[in-house]
Amino acid sequence: MSDLKATVVETRTSTGHVGFHVEGYEKIEYDFTLIDGVFDIQNPNLADCYKRWKRCLAVTDLNIFNVYGKKMQEYVAHYGLELKIHKTKIGEKAKTMPTLLG
Repeated sequence: MSDLKATVVETRTSTGHVGFHVEGYEKIEYDFTLIDGVFDIQNPNLADCYKRWKRCLAVTDLNIFNVYGKKMQEYVAHYGLELKIHKTKIGEKAKTMPTLLG
């Protein structure tokens, strides 16, 4: 989950000019659930999460794709889900909306 926080405060210089001070940050927070064999066809846990949409978007870096990509594709195909895989640069900081949309 992303939570953008920002403040804008009016400022004045010693000569009376008006300006603004802007300060902000974006807190990124999410949880992980570790499931052994998440792409095991006998384990419907992940597929159940996407069943109502009948599709799934995987945003992954190239290293993870190289390890799990084929198994991921076989898993979602088995459950009749459409899968779109977007491979990013390596690292969490590269997993942004502009990277996804680019």
